[in-house]
Amino acid sequence: MAQAVRFIHSADFHLDAPFKGVDATDERVRKALVESTYRAMDAVVDACIERSVDFLVIAGDAYNSRDKSVRAQFAFQRAMQRLAEADIRVYLVWGNHDPADGWSAGITLPDNVHVFSSREVERVPFERGDARCTLYGRSFRKAAETGNLAREFVRDTSDTLAIGVLHANVGGRLDYDDYAPCSAEDLKAARMDYWALGHIHKPEELFTGAVTARYAGCTQGLDPTQTGPRGCWEVTLDERGARTEFIPTATAVWAVRKIDAAEIATIEELHTVLAETCEDAARAAGGSPVVLRMELEGRSEVHSELARTGVMSDLLSEVRADGMSGEPWVWVDRVRDRTRPAIDLEVLRSSEEFAGDLVRMADELLADPASAASLVEEILGPFSDRAGSDLTPKDAASVIAAARDLALDRLLAEEDR
Repeated sequence: MAQAVRFIHSADFHLDAPFKGVDATDERVRKALVESTYRAMDAVVDACIERSVDFLVIAGDAYNSRDKSVRAQFAFQRAMQRLAEADIRVYLVWGNHDPADGWSAGITLPDNVHVFSSREVERVPFERGDARCTLYGRSFRKAAETGNLAREFVRDTSDTLAIGVLHANVGGRLDYDDYAPCSAEDLKAARMDYWALGHIHKPEELFTGAVTARYAGCTQGLDPTQTGPRGCWEVTLDERGARTEFIPTATAVWAVRKIDAAEIATIEELHTVLAETCEDAARAAGGSPVVLRMELEGRSEVHSELARTGVMSDLLSEVRADGMSGEPWVWVDRVRDRTRPAIDLEVLRSSEEFAGDLVRMADELLADPASAASLVEEILGPFSDRAGSDLTPKDAASVIAAARDLALDRLLAEEDR
């Protein structure tokens, strides 16, 4: 049996990516976000050197723009030079953000870096001692590569181990541009042992077995929707298959927390809960700074206090100060109030007012699931017909309860005027 190869599978550095929609008024936060994509790349290089891997794979979008900044190009050159000095090779494909036809300042990469062709799938053997494999890759020639590049990959029968490197949308993910679209069956048909994929920013395994396919995800989350750990994979590959270990690289971790405020009665209690949520987010980030968004939900006695002028902004200032006092810091980007007034349904049920009638009517529907489903279908059916799809929710009881609560909110708000 041939010796295993060990490599790091990375993708989507997005060097120089801007961070928009974040209230980074603190200088530490602003600087950390500006530098984060560079620091994440450095963390990948550090991992390669510390673990003495055979090579590094970068599956596209090393840069954030086809017109790459000079700063980003020099930073990338320095990172690759560090790997050259450690005798670690690099295999790179260009993706939709940094296609081959993009602008370059002509900054030369060291000889340890191999950039795969954008004209055809290129086959490149790797050998070091008893460790050997073959890498196949194809770069994007232009940003909008809409052809199925995966179907161009064909393994040579002489290969001991084969690795495919591709930037692609596997399975037609709707929240990502459909570039180099392909299916899991296309990947399996190429008979690679391991597919090192880029483009999808969340690290994940698509399938494993005779063929393993993984997305590395981005090395640094780029916006508040990209929550959780981001990094790269260390892969040990031999004839028995692939074994992987995730390596976190993000300089700052994005996090979102939803807080049920139903049991919170005072601003002081809420402040305590928010501070505890910051501490929990810091622990979950495993030592990385956190950019945190919190959303308050549910019916709560504290709702009326939060509606007072200046209360939310003052509360945000307090929890920000708490979060930034720790090490590593937690920056609270926003606290969004989605609470609603507390409503005592038991009291309303015994009321002779219209609000009582509304609660009792909803109770009757909730006690009869068939009637509830029929009513929801009757109301939403016309919208489904016009949209050409089934928009009717499966849980009619939740719809009835939500409609009841919304009607009560508006009705009681009118009575309070």
